[in-house]
Amino acid sequence: MAFLAVAGASLLVGLAAGASLLGFTWGPAGAAASIARDHGPLMVFGFVGGAIGLERAVAVRTSWAWAGPAFHVLGVVTLLAGLPRAVPAAAFAASFLVLGAIYTEIYRHRQPMLAVLVQAVGVLGGVSAAVQWATTGGFAAAMPLAVLYAVATILGERMELARLTMSGARAGGSLAALVLALAAAAVVFLANPAIGYRVMGLTLVACAARAAQLDVAKNLVRSTGLPRYTAIAMLAGYGWLALGGVFWLAFGPDVTGFAYDASIHAVFLGFVISMIFAHAPTILTSVIRRKLPYHPALYVPLIVLHLGLALRIYADLRQYTGAYQSGGLATILAVLVFLVTGIILTWKEARHGDRTRPQRTATTA
Repeated sequence: MAFLAVAGASLLVGLAAGASLLGFTWGPAGAAASIARDHGPLMVFGFVGGAIGLERAVAVRTSWAWAGPAFHVLGVVTLLAGLPRAVPAAAFAASFLVLGAIYTEIYRHRQPMLAVLVQAVGVLGGVSAAVQWATTGGFAAAMPLAVLYAVATILGERMELARLTMSGARAGGSLAALVLALAAAAVVFLANPAIGYRVMGLTLVACAARAAQLDVAKNLVRSTGLPRYTAIAMLAGYGWLALGGVFWLAFGPDVTGFAYDASIHAVFLGFVISMIFAHAPTILTSVIRRKLPYHPALYVPLIVLHLGLALRIYADLRQYTGAYQSGGLATILAVLVFLVTGIILTWKEARHGDRTRPQRTATTA
């Protein structure tokens, strides 16, 4: 719970930083500007990286795996403390390296699956993104590598959780090949950003299309309850990932302005956050050993997220500042509402379990 709390704190501060980037100031101007510059690392390394690393440390059930969450905490604390960027970057890189060791352990001794190798490719992106962030002076240059980390990890987990290879090894192999192509395009990006960025965009479109074609979500969307909710969130995520790839192709490696905003948030909000919404009832339950039950109220933040993002993207394309701010605030609100809804549902489920659990009665000899 302590490790999860640090990831949650990184999320909240990262959202506040996002609000500052939208033009909404809070607190001392200097502090707000400083945090705003770290919006990307807080959300990608601090929140997404922390949540994934914690989930894997719990799953592998070995004591050394907890070094990963420990390094993650060090990274978040030193980042918020304002230490030189190299310090939190080194801590985050170390947490990713431990995650890579966890994948090695899982593959060698538990699940020698293609899905695990796909997730391991994401580790390369995570480590490279941390190094790039430390050495280039900004997160924009590291963003494509962070996308490699997020996309490879999420697609690999989809292959693992939903047995995405149900259509056969060849189908799963084709998706794994696309993830490897994305990694190769990331290497090209480091050498030639103009070409590599667009090749990554094309590969993102291919990854989204292939994953949506193979995923069981296309069948579960006609079901009810949690399976339908999860399927809708995932299919929407694949759609945003494909659109993000189109933006990468169209706009190129522009690191400022409306075009950059559309390119980065179509992937990180539309795909990554939507996938987190989809899998939270499963992943969170496995981490905290408390059930997050399905409730129709979960649709509220999901709908607000996608409508807000659609408004934000439209405003980006038309360069409407007011609509851009409104859409951005809506996406922040969606994440906060989801967080509060999840806490309330988990708490109510825990209370219900306590009331219905049979009480042990004392016996005498």
